[in-house]
Amino acid sequence: MTILLPTLAVAFAAFCVWLTVRIVNRPERWAKRLAWGLWISMVPSYVIFLGPLLWLNRRGMLPDSVSDACQRIYWPLEWLCMYGPAPISAALDWYRQIWI
Repeated sequence: MTILLPTLAVAFAAFCVWLTVRIVNRPERWAKRLAWGLWISMVPSYVIFLGPLLWLNRRGMLPDSVSDACQRIYWPLEWLCMYGPAPISAALDWYRQIWI
């Protein structure tokens, strides 16, 4: 498991670079649609995975290094929760409270 996640992260980054080069060099419709599909699916996933990570961290199932990394990755949501517009802050706080 310690080698699987970094390998998947590198493979995903390489795929994104390949797709970007493909769009720039040969502007094909399927490549642009795939890029938009990835973007549309990754943004909600970023917010949705916050809940399970909070749940795991609350129960002490995450190592300290992973917990620290998650805090660095999710700092924009924490900032939005504290200083963002009221509806977004309320929605994020509500979602967070479900998992805590």
